[in-house]
Amino acid sequence: MKNALLEIFCEHLPARFLIPALNQMKDLAARFLNERNLKFDSLRVYGTFRRLVLEIDGLAAKAEDIEKEIKGPPAKLLKDFAGNYTPQASGFAEKNGLKPQQLTIIETEKGPFIYAEIKIKGLPAEKILPEIFTEIIKNLTFPKSMRWEISGFKFARPVRGLIGLYGNKILRFEIAGVKSGRNTYPISSFGKKPIKIISPESYIETLRNQPQPILSDIEERKRTLINAVNSASSKLGYKADLDEDLVTESVSFTEHPVVLAGDMDIKFLTLPKELVTTALKKQLKMFPVLDEKGILQPHFIALRDGVSVNSEEVRTGFKNVMTARLTDAIFFFGNDIKAGINAMKEKLALVNFIDGMGNMLQKTERVESLAAFFAEKLNLTRQTRQDIQKAASFCYADLTSSVVYEFPELQGYMGCVYAQKAGFKEEVCKAMGEFYMPLTASSRLPQTLEGAILSLAGKIDTLAANFAAGQIPTGSEDPFALRRQAMGAVRIILDKKLNITLREIIDAASAELPPVESSQIGRLYDFIWQRFANILEGEAFEQDEIAAIENLNNKTLCETYTIIKALRIARKDGMLA
Repeated sequence: MKNALLEIFCEHLPARFLIPALNQMKDLAARFLNERNLKFDSLRVYGTFRRLVLEIDGLAAKAEDIEKEIKGPPAKLLKDFAGNYTPQASGFAEKNGLKPQQLTIIETEKGPFIYAEIKIKGLPAEKILPEIFTEIIKNLTFPKSMRWEISGFKFARPVRGLIGLYGNKILRFEIAGVKSGRNTYPISSFGKKPIKIISPESYIETLRNQPQPILSDIEERKRTLINAVNSASSKLGYKADLDEDLVTESVSFTEHPVVLAGDMDIKFLTLPKELVTTALKKQLKMFPVLDEKGILQPHFIALRDGVSVNSEEVRTGFKNVMTARLTDAIFFFGNDIKAGINAMKEKLALVNFIDGMGNMLQKTERVESLAAFFAEKLNLTRQTRQDIQKAASFCYADLTSSVVYEFPELQGYMGCVYAQKAGFKEEVCKAMGEFYMPLTASSRLPQTLEGAILSLAGKIDTLAANFAAGQIPTGSEDPFALRRQAMGAVRIILDKKLNITLREIIDAASAELPPVESSQIGRLYDFIWQRFANILEGEAFEQDEIAAIENLNNKTLCETYTIIKALRIARKDGMLA
């Protein structure tokens, strides 16, 4: 048994393409190897933004022989009255590489039929692998692909080299005018002299031992990155904000991560913390530095690819870029504070929401009315109702701010900041900061009741308006993330045990909308219910248990959840069949 290796060497892939592409390579390899009956022990993938690599360990020398029975015409067509093989039988035998006398009769549920029992001899691995490698490359898909040469082959970025090895032997194949061999190439800024790969087993070590080491294994690269960032921040006397998404992205756009620590002007710490860290992490791909209490410090840790001289010049370059970006942030933030949150709210009248559903100021008024209805229905205190109404009145105001225009991911957070600057109560500010939660199907929910009611009102209005306008998700298409909005609404209702039915929620939202001719808001109940069913499925409730509660539309989701839990307990106790 030998190992096999495929490397696709290409121009720089976007960082977000890397891991999905490697996962595809592994899945495709398993599929094609199994289809060809070629046994193997394990599959491994690794790579960088310039190389996608598959290693097949313990590959059989040849595919296993295949024996199978192929069904043909009914048995009565085997021979004619004279005892001669019929044209149908002869043609069936010839099609399957047999002589008519080699055909057999097998009794089936539908009567006797002619069968061809054939044996397909397994081909050597080195004959099959070039086809498999070619198929893997052709079947890789990316969010965006391009054509760059005459054959019209599509890939994320132009392919510049291919390695195909079976043991020490080169597997010959060609894609987009590029022929396979055993050569790969160093980090782009360190020359173009080929690196020869002798065998699949030597790939990782060969790249690691280059004058400019290449860490092709993602986990090794991740450990190296984390250790380097931690070491740099420790030398400063602090710790780094090792944001998981930034670590993953950084690993995906480097081949040998090297860090450089730098300082920032103390004036940048006058900005809201999330504004600074968002600029560093999202736009500059730098790690913020914090003290043990989580307070931001005037330092940053930047990342470069590969070890080289001129570190001070590179550090200065990073600092200049960082300084320019945060100087912009100070300018934008200052303008927003000068304008004030009331002016931001007024500008919402100039921002369109959905065609036929008014502008963002009108949406704000609907959310305010909806939140007030929820608060009254839930018998909340007068003070809580007032706080919710105040927060709802300004919940979208930060959308017109300069900061959110530059940093859309800060919507909600900046609303909280501007509310604080305007002297709003703490409960109001917190609710505004939690308005967009949860951001994903599983992320953090609003912690305050005010924030939960406000978030629910915003999500329900968005859902109702889109359904009324006929913008309903189909298949995998969901451009307005309505499934996420509905899931968030259901999670909030369950988490806060809100005593209000889906019918009441949807009717209240529908009553606030402008009239339209072809409203499909009637489908919204089933759409939200399906998200509730998804949650139940995730908690391992049986399909018949979920079906049993589908028509309890006069109950709240919390009451319905209590009922299905009781059904499960009754079934376990043997009280139900």
